[in-house]
Amino acid sequence: MAKHLLAFGYILINSFAYSQTVELDTHHKKLAAFLSLEHSLGSVRLENKSNYISLPGVAQPVKFGRKEEDIPDLVVYYFYYTNDSSIDYILYEWDAENVKGYQDTAKKSPKEINAFIAKYNGLFHQISQTFGKSESSGSLTDLSKIETGDFSKEDVWKPDDSTKIDLSLVLSSKYEVRGPTTSIATYRIRLYDFNLSKKPGETGLQKPDENKIKELDSVAQAFLFNLKNNDLGKARSALSPLVAGHVSDEQLEKLRQNVKLDQALVVYFSGIQMGLDGSQMLMLQYKYEADNSSPPGELVRVLFDEKGKILGIRPTKRL
Repeated sequence: MAKHLLAFGYILINSFAYSQTVELDTHHKKLAAFLSLEHSLGSVRLENKSNYISLPGVAQPVKFGRKEEDIPDLVVYYFYYTNDSSIDYILYEWDAENVKGYQDTAKKSPKEINAFIAKYNGLFHQISQTFGKSESSGSLTDLSKIETGDFSKEDVWKPDDSTKIDLSLVLSSKYEVRGPTTSIATYRIRLYDFNLSKKPGETGLQKPDENKIKELDSVAQAFLFNLKNNDLGKARSALSPLVAGHVSDEQLEKLRQNVKLDQALVVYFSGIQMGLDGSQMLMLQYKYEADNSSPPGELVRVLFDEKGKILGIRPTKRL
Protein backbone atom coordinates (compact mmCIF):
# COMPACT_ATOMS: atom_id res chain seq x y z
CA MET A 1 0.00 0.00 0.00
CA ALA A 2 2.83 2.36 0.76
CA LYS A 3 3.91 2.55 -2.86
CA HIS A 4 0.46 3.70 -3.91
CA LEU A 5 0.15 6.22 -1.11
CA LEU A 6 3.07 7.48 -0.39
CA ALA A 7 3.76 5.03 -3.34
CA PHE A 8 7.47 14.53 1.25
CA GLY A 9 15.39 27.86 -3.71
CA TYR A 10 18.54 26.23 -2.16
CA ILE A 11 21.54 24.34 -3.36
CA LEU A 12 23.24 21.66 -1.30
CA ILE A 13 26.33 19.97 -2.65
CA ASN A 14 27.77 17.09 -0.67
CA SER A 15 31.51 17.26 -0.05
CA PHE A 16 31.87 13.48 -0.51
CA ALA A 17 33.10 11.81 -3.69
CA TYR A 18 31.43 12.91 -6.90
CA SER A 19 29.29 9.75 -7.10
CA GLN A 20 27.59 10.79 -3.86
CA THR A 21 26.67 14.31 -4.94
CA VAL A 22 23.20 15.46 -3.85
CA GLU A 23 21.91 18.72 -5.23
CA LEU A 24 18.66 20.03 -3.82
CA ASP A 25 17.76 23.12 -5.82
CA THR A 26 14.22 22.19 -6.80
CA HIS A 27 13.12 25.80 -7.30
CA HIS A 28 15.45 27.28 -9.88
CA LYS A 29 16.51 24.35 -12.04
CA LYS A 30 14.47 22.24 -14.43
CA LEU A 31 14.73 18.60 -15.41
CA ALA A 32 17.26 19.21 -18.20
CA ALA A 33 19.80 20.55 -15.72
CA PHE A 34 19.54 17.39 -13.62
CA LEU A 35 19.76 15.14 -16.66
CA SER A 36 22.98 16.94 -17.56
CA LEU A 37 24.25 16.48 -13.99
CA GLU A 38 23.57 12.74 -14.05
CA HIS A 39 25.33 12.44 -17.40
CA SER A 40 28.39 14.24 -16.04
CA LEU A 41 28.46 11.87 -13.04
CA GLY A 42 28.33 8.79 -15.24
CA SER A 43 24.99 7.70 -13.80
CA VAL A 44 22.98 4.88 -15.37
CA ARG A 45 19.42 5.58 -16.52
CA LEU A 46 17.09 3.05 -14.85
CA GLU A 47 13.78 1.66 -16.08
CA ASN A 48 10.80 2.81 -14.05
CA LYS A 49 8.74 -0.31 -13.23
CA SER A 50 6.35 1.25 -10.70
CA ASN A 51 3.34 3.49 -11.15
CA TYR A 52 3.39 6.47 -8.78
CA ILE A 53 0.31 8.51 -7.89
CA SER A 54 1.22 12.16 -8.35
CA LEU A 55 -0.35 15.59 -8.54
CA PRO A 56 -2.13 16.46 -11.80
CA GLY A 57 0.44 17.33 -14.43
CA VAL A 58 3.33 15.52 -12.69
CA ALA A 59 5.03 12.87 -14.84
CA GLN A 60 6.28 9.48 -13.72
CA PRO A 61 9.81 9.89 -12.34
CA VAL A 62 13.04 9.76 -14.28
CA LYS A 63 15.40 7.40 -12.42
CA PHE A 64 19.18 7.10 -12.28
CA GLY A 65 21.60 4.79 -10.49
CA ARG A 66 25.00 5.75 -9.09
CA LYS A 67 27.69 3.43 -7.74
CA GLU A 68 28.52 3.54 -4.02
CA GLU A 69 30.95 1.82 -1.69
CA ASP A 70 29.97 -0.09 1.49
CA ILE A 71 26.29 0.87 1.17
CA PRO A 72 23.72 0.11 -1.56
CA ASP A 73 24.03 2.04 -4.81
CA LEU A 74 22.18 5.33 -4.86
CA VAL A 75 18.94 5.58 -6.86
CA VAL A 76 17.74 9.10 -7.70
CA TYR A 77 14.13 9.86 -8.68
CA TYR A 78 13.16 13.14 -10.39
CA PHE A 79 9.45 13.97 -10.33
CA TYR A 80 8.69 16.86 -12.69
CA TYR A 81 5.81 18.84 -14.20
CA THR A 82 5.01 17.98 -17.82
CA ASN A 83 4.06 21.52 -18.84
CA ASP A 84 7.41 23.17 -18.11
CA SER A 85 9.66 20.36 -16.70
CA SER A 86 10.01 22.16 -13.35
CA ILE A 87 10.79 19.85 -10.43
CA ASP A 88 8.05 18.72 -8.05
CA TYR A 89 10.42 16.80 -5.79
CA ILE A 90 13.60 14.70 -5.77
CA LEU A 91 14.14 11.43 -3.93
CA TYR A 92 17.60 10.07 -3.13
CA GLU A 93 17.44 6.45 -1.94
CA TRP A 94 20.04 4.02 -0.62
CA ASP A 95 18.05 0.82 -0.09
CA ALA A 96 19.28 -2.77 0.23
CA GLU A 97 16.09 -3.94 -1.50
CA ASN A 98 17.25 -2.19 -4.68
CA VAL A 99 20.34 -4.41 -4.86
CA LYS A 100 20.25 -7.42 -7.16
CA GLY A 101 20.23 -10.63 -5.16
CA TYR A 102 18.93 -8.96 -2.00
CA GLN A 103 17.81 -11.46 0.66
CA ASP A 104 15.21 -10.27 3.15
CA THR A 105 16.64 -12.57 5.87
CA ALA A 106 20.29 -11.51 5.49
CA LYS A 107 21.90 -9.43 8.24
CA LYS A 108 24.38 -6.64 7.53
CA SER A 109 27.84 -6.74 9.05
CA PRO A 110 29.00 -4.17 11.65
CA LYS A 111 31.09 -2.54 8.90
CA GLU A 112 28.04 -2.14 6.68
CA ILE A 113 25.93 -0.84 9.58
CA ASN A 114 28.60 1.75 10.40
CA ALA A 115 28.70 2.79 6.74
CA PHE A 116 24.94 3.47 6.77
CA ILE A 117 25.21 5.52 9.95
CA ALA A 118 28.23 7.43 8.66
CA LYS A 119 26.35 8.24 5.46
CA TYR A 120 23.35 9.50 7.41
CA ASN A 121 25.55 11.64 9.66
CA GLY A 122 27.32 13.10 6.64
CA LEU A 123 24.05 14.04 4.95
CA PHE A 124 22.68 15.44 8.21
CA HIS A 125 25.77 17.61 8.72
CA GLN A 126 25.70 18.98 5.19
CA ILE A 127 21.98 19.80 5.28
CA SER A 128 22.24 21.34 8.74
CA GLN A 129 25.02 23.64 7.57
CA THR A 130 22.64 25.10 5.01
CA PHE A 131 19.23 24.86 6.68
CA GLY A 132 20.05 24.93 10.40
CA LYS A 133 18.28 22.92 13.07
CA SER A 134 15.95 20.08 12.13
CA GLU A 135 12.85 18.56 13.68
CA SER A 136 14.32 15.27 14.84
CA SER A 137 12.95 11.92 16.00
CA GLY A 138 14.63 8.61 16.78
CA SER A 139 18.24 7.99 17.75
CA LEU A 140 21.47 6.50 16.37
CA THR A 141 22.91 5.47 19.74
CA ASP A 142 21.40 2.10 20.72
CA LEU A 143 22.56 -0.35 18.05
CA SER A 144 20.88 -3.24 19.90
CA LYS A 145 17.58 -1.97 18.50
CA ILE A 146 18.67 -3.10 15.03
CA GLU A 147 18.01 -6.70 16.07
CA THR A 148 14.50 -5.90 17.30
CA GLY A 149 13.56 -3.76 14.31
CA ASP A 150 13.27 -0.54 16.36
CA PHE A 151 16.31 1.40 15.09
CA SER A 152 15.38 4.49 13.10
CA LYS A 153 16.14 8.19 12.74
CA GLU A 154 14.38 11.03 10.92
CA ASP A 155 15.22 14.72 10.50
CA VAL A 156 12.97 17.23 8.78
CA TRP A 157 13.87 20.78 7.71
CA LYS A 158 11.27 23.40 6.76
CA PRO A 159 13.39 26.50 6.10
CA ASP A 160 10.55 28.37 4.37
CA ASP A 161 7.02 27.92 3.05
CA SER A 162 8.21 26.48 -0.26
CA THR A 163 10.82 23.94 0.88
CA LYS A 164 10.72 20.74 2.91
CA ILE A 165 13.59 18.28 3.30
CA ASP A 166 13.07 14.86 4.89
CA LEU A 167 16.03 12.62 5.76
CA SER A 168 15.35 9.19 7.28
CA LEU A 169 17.20 6.01 8.19
CA VAL A 170 15.83 2.54 8.99
CA LEU A 171 18.12 -0.32 10.03
CA SER A 172 16.46 -3.60 10.98
CA SER A 173 17.88 -7.14 11.09
CA LYS A 174 14.54 -8.51 12.26
CA TYR A 175 13.00 -11.33 10.26
CA GLU A 176 9.84 -12.72 11.77
CA VAL A 177 6.79 -14.57 10.50
CA ARG A 178 3.79 -14.14 12.75
CA GLY A 179 0.54 -15.50 11.36
CA PRO A 180 -0.28 -13.68 8.12
CA THR A 181 2.36 -10.97 8.60
CA THR A 182 6.09 -11.08 7.91
CA SER A 183 8.76 -8.64 9.09
CA ILE A 184 11.83 -8.55 6.82
CA ALA A 185 15.34 -7.17 7.24
CA THR A 186 15.46 -3.53 6.11
CA TYR A 187 18.46 -1.27 5.56
CA ARG A 188 17.60 2.08 3.96
CA ILE A 189 18.35 5.81 3.80
CA ARG A 190 15.94 8.18 2.04
CA LEU A 191 16.39 11.86 1.37
CA TYR A 192 13.49 13.88 -0.05
CA ASP A 193 13.52 17.47 -1.23
CA PHE A 194 10.02 18.83 -1.84
CA ASN A 195 9.22 21.94 -3.84
CA LEU A 196 6.12 23.22 -2.00
CA SER A 197 5.78 26.44 -3.99
CA LYS A 198 2.29 26.90 -5.36
CA LYS A 199 1.96 25.85 -8.98
CA PRO A 200 -0.24 27.69 -11.54
CA GLY A 201 -3.81 26.49 -11.29
CA GLU A 202 -3.14 24.55 -8.12
CA THR A 203 -5.76 25.22 -5.44
CA GLY A 204 -4.38 22.99 -2.70
CA LEU A 205 -6.23 21.67 0.32
CA GLN A 206 -7.26 23.81 3.26
CA LYS A 207 -6.53 22.78 6.85
CA PRO A 208 -9.69 21.06 8.13
CA ASP A 209 -11.98 23.26 10.23
CA GLU A 210 -14.01 22.05 13.21
CA ASN A 211 -16.82 20.63 11.08
CA LYS A 212 -14.41 18.89 8.73
CA ILE A 213 -12.51 17.41 11.67
CA LYS A 214 -15.77 15.96 13.03
CA GLU A 215 -16.58 14.52 9.60
CA LEU A 216 -13.16 12.90 9.19
CA ASP A 217 -13.14 11.66 12.79
CA SER A 218 -16.48 9.96 12.19
CA VAL A 219 -15.05 8.09 9.19
CA ALA A 220 -11.91 7.03 11.09
CA GLN A 221 -13.80 5.93 14.20
CA ALA A 222 -16.25 3.87 12.12
CA PHE A 223 -13.34 2.23 10.30
CA LEU A 224 -11.62 1.33 13.57
CA PHE A 225 -14.88 0.06 15.07
CA ASN A 226 -15.46 -2.26 12.13
CA LEU A 227 -11.83 -3.34 12.20
CA LYS A 228 -12.15 -4.18 15.91
CA ASN A 229 -15.22 -6.32 15.15
CA ASN A 230 -13.37 -7.97 12.26
CA ASP A 231 -15.99 -6.73 9.80
CA LEU A 232 -13.53 -6.18 6.96
CA GLY A 233 -16.22 -5.49 4.37
CA LYS A 234 -17.56 -2.47 6.25
CA ALA A 235 -14.02 -1.39 7.12
CA ARG A 236 -13.03 -1.41 3.44
CA SER A 237 -15.95 0.86 2.56
CA ALA A 238 -14.12 3.68 4.37
CA LEU A 239 -11.00 3.33 2.21
CA SER A 240 -10.18 5.62 -0.72
CA PRO A 241 -10.60 4.04 -4.18
CA LEU A 242 -6.92 4.89 -4.74
CA VAL A 243 -5.84 2.24 -2.21
CA ALA A 244 -8.84 -0.03 -1.56
CA GLY A 245 -7.87 -2.51 -4.27
CA HIS A 246 -4.32 -2.77 -2.97
CA VAL A 247 -5.05 -3.45 0.71
CA SER A 248 -5.03 -7.14 1.62
CA ASP A 249 -6.74 -8.88 4.52
CA GLU A 250 -3.26 -9.58 5.89
CA GLN A 251 -2.50 -5.84 5.99
CA LEU A 252 -5.76 -5.14 7.80
CA GLU A 253 -4.94 -7.89 10.29
CA LYS A 254 -1.52 -6.38 10.89
CA LEU A 255 -3.20 -3.04 11.55
CA ARG A 256 -5.50 -4.76 14.07
CA GLN A 257 -2.41 -5.98 15.90
CA ASN A 258 -0.71 -2.58 15.97
CA VAL A 259 -3.60 -0.33 17.04
CA LYS A 260 -5.02 -0.71 20.54
CA LEU A 261 -8.60 -1.07 19.40
CA ASP A 262 -9.87 -1.64 22.93
CA GLN A 263 -8.77 1.89 23.95
CA ALA A 264 -10.45 5.17 23.00
CA LEU A 265 -8.64 7.41 20.51
CA VAL A 266 -9.14 11.18 20.46
CA VAL A 267 -7.99 13.78 17.92
CA TYR A 268 -4.66 15.28 19.00
CA PHE A 269 -3.72 17.28 15.89
CA SER A 270 -5.14 18.04 12.45
CA GLY A 271 -3.70 19.48 9.27
CA ILE A 272 -2.43 18.83 5.75
CA GLN A 273 0.35 16.35 5.02
CA MET A 274 2.45 16.14 1.89
CA GLY A 275 2.68 12.65 0.50
CA LEU A 276 5.98 11.20 -0.66
CA ASP A 277 4.73 11.73 -4.21
CA GLY A 278 4.20 15.45 -3.52
CA SER A 279 0.40 15.19 -3.23
CA GLN A 280 -1.58 16.76 -0.38
CA MET A 281 -3.68 14.76 2.08
CA LEU A 282 -5.97 15.70 4.94
CA MET A 283 -4.58 14.37 8.20
CA LEU A 284 -5.82 13.63 11.71
CA GLN A 285 -3.41 12.54 14.38
CA TYR A 286 -4.86 10.63 17.32
CA LYS A 287 -3.64 9.89 20.81
CA TYR A 288 -5.00 7.33 23.24
CA GLU A 289 -7.39 9.11 25.58
CA ALA A 290 -5.83 7.54 28.67
CA ASP A 291 -2.33 8.77 27.71
CA ASN A 292 -1.69 11.98 29.65
CA SER A 293 2.01 12.29 28.78
CA SER A 294 3.25 15.30 26.81
CA PRO A 295 3.93 14.63 24.03
CA PRO A 296 1.90 11.40 23.89
CA GLY A 297 3.84 8.17 23.91
CA GLU A 298 1.87 6.69 21.03
CA LEU A 299 0.07 8.31 18.11
CA VAL A 300 -2.07 7.04 15.26
CA ARG A 301 -1.94 9.09 12.06
CA VAL A 302 -4.84 8.80 9.62
CA LEU A 303 -4.61 10.25 6.09
CA PHE A 304 -7.65 11.09 3.95
CA ASP A 305 -8.27 11.99 0.32
CA GLU A 306 -10.19 15.10 -0.74
CA LYS A 307 -13.51 13.26 -0.39
CA GLY A 308 -12.82 12.18 3.19
CA LYS A 309 -11.95 8.56 2.42
CA ILE A 310 -9.02 6.93 4.22
CA LEU A 311 -5.71 6.73 2.34
CA GLY A 312 -3.60 5.29 5.12
CA ILE A 313 -3.16 4.69 8.85
CA ARG A 314 0.17 4.66 10.64
CA PRO A 315 0.59 3.88 14.37
CA THR A 316 3.82 5.31 15.84
CA LYS A 317 5.61 5.10 19.21
CA ARG A 318 7.89 7.70 20.74
CA LEU A 319 11.38 6.30 21.33
